[in-house]
Amino acid sequence: MARSSKRRVLRAVTDYQQATRRLRTLLGDVDDGLQTFVTLVESDEVIAALLLDTEAAARRHEFTQAMDAFETTRRQLRVALLRYGAEQGESITDMAQALGISRQLAYRHMAEMS
Repeated sequence: MARSSKRRVLRAVTDYQQATRRLRTLLGDVDDGLQTFVTLVESDEVIAALLLDTEAAARRHEFTQAMDAFETTRRQLRVALLRYGAEQGESITDMAQALGISRQLAYRHMAEMS
C-alpha cells in the first residue's frame, strides 16, 4: 500500500510542478499585457477597444483555468502527502503543521480519502 501512496505523491508533485510552471508563464503574460494596457490607456484609446485589442477576456479565461489547475494540484498533493504520512505512522496533527494547514482541514482530507 505504501508503494502506491509513494507513487501518488510523486505524481502529485509532478502535476503540481507543471501547474506552477504554467501559472508562472501566464503571470508573465499578464504582466506584459498590463504594461501594454497602461500604454494604450495613456494614449486615450477607447477602453472597450483596448480590451478587445489585448484579448483580455480570452487571457482572463486562460488565467482562471491555470489558477484552478494550480489549486487542484496543490490540494491533490496535500491529500497524497497526508495519506502517505498516515501510512508511515505520522501523526495527522504533525502532518497538518508541516503542511501549514489546520488539523481540522487535514482530518477532512483524510475523511475524503476513505
